[in-house]
Amino acid sequence: MRDISRLRPDIEKCSEGHKSLVLEINRLLDIYQKEMEAIEAVYDIMGAKPWYIDFDDRGNIIRCEWSDNYRKKLGFEDENDFPNTIDSWIGIIVEEDKEMVLEKFWAAIKDPTGQTRFDVRYRGRKKDGSIKYFRTAGVVRLHDNKSSNSFIGLSYDDTLNHRSLSGLKEQYEIVEALSRDYLNVFMVDIHGKTATILKLDGYVTEGFGDKQKKSYPYEPFATQYIKDRVYEEDRDALTKAMSLEKVKEMLTDNSEYVMSYRAVDKGEIHYYQFTYLKLETDEGDEKVIAGFKNIDGIVESAKERALLKELSERDSMTGVLNRGFGEKTATQVLLGENKGMFCILDIDDFKSVNDTYGHNTGDKVIKKVAASLEEAFGEGSIVFRLGGDEFAVLKKDVSTKEEAEGYINKFFEITQEHTIEDLKGARFFTSVGIGLFGKEDKDFEKLYKKVDSCVYVSKKTKGNTYTFSE
Repeated sequence: MRDISRLRPDIEKCSEGHKSLVLEINRLLDIYQKEMEAIEAVYDIMGAKPWYIDFDDRGNIIRCEWSDNYRKKLGFEDENDFPNTIDSWIGIIVEEDKEMVLEKFWAAIKDPTGQTRFDVRYRGRKKDGSIKYFRTAGVVRLHDNKSSNSFIGLSYDDTLNHRSLSGLKEQYEIVEALSRDYLNVFMVDIHGKTATILKLDGYVTEGFGDKQKKSYPYEPFATQYIKDRVYEEDRDALTKAMSLEKVKEMLTDNSEYVMSYRAVDKGEIHYYQFTYLKLETDEGDEKVIAGFKNIDGIVESAKERALLKELSERDSMTGVLNRGFGEKTATQVLLGENKGMFCILDIDDFKSVNDTYGHNTGDKVIKKVAASLEEAFGEGSIVFRLGGDEFAVLKKDVSTKEEAEGYINKFFEITQEHTIEDLKGARFFTSVGIGLFGKEDKDFEKLYKKVDSCVYVSKKTKGNTYTFSE
């Protein structure tokens, strides 16, 4: 980590008139230090540390600083073995890849807007002569006068080709934003069921503030936080939302899981947001980073507070109801004197969409399904995302199979009419389970299980298919 102690003014040597300014500078440096520590901790988990190249106002390189992590992946011991110069890096790039890598690197450096992407895969020659594949991504930080200032990069061992072609730079930027904007940041080990503190600033959950201890069992930690901190009406929803089972489910096909909720501090209600972020490491496994932050600053009026409540009830990707609020609403409908149809659907072979076309295209397919369900079932329908590529719909006042078939067929038509360009002509299909309910049906779980079993029957037939429960 870069040493910022030299930037810290000595308050003892300042005049009385400057002491308030010095205190403010030191406060901001403390914040910066915590952010950098959190970023460094996350990069360590990911298997990399950032490296830096600094420029003068004319764009000439004046300093390089390679990470020890990068050196060791190449078989070099220290700065004497692999000096902090641009030539050290250029020298290890395999000759056939050098022109391509340097062309993209200098294009990023010379772009006065700082927007040109540098994200490349290349071969590097280790000290012993063997070859490793690396993926390197970076961003340019600019002066106020828009001339280049620093290039900050990350390099990963990609020999096993675990990393997607476009994800590295996005992960870098998300990690930086998470570490900067969130007061509390943790690494969550889903398999080991632990939470490790990466950054702690502000509220500390009771019983979990031992500075000598960084890792805690996840479930007791989450339970205590919800009990001590979360507004009573939101506790049940957050208990389910923060469970390791739910986190794992939500990150199966998405890289990010976000939810808003209300917290209580000294009798006052505040608005908070958590973000769980899935990170790929250079060993090919996955780690989860969790950040928690206060968002009162963006909730300034009654209208905005109402909007936030709506957001806390909705799936952040698609805008339809999330699973918790959707199931709650559907249960209330069944408890009333209502009749109608309930259906569950998922996208056939969705994993292959992600694997073939990338997660961005997969996200577009999920959004398309959500929008098509809302359009097909119309006003008054309850559309909610169960997680991943699964959705559910409840529609009141449907009495016959013919009526139900009309809604499902309309949905099929809509999804096939409008193609997604990124699929390059390929189509996606859905398997649907349908159940009709009457005024005597009050048990949502029982209805859900019956309809869910029908989805698996539909999957036995290729193409858009639906099956009614008995």
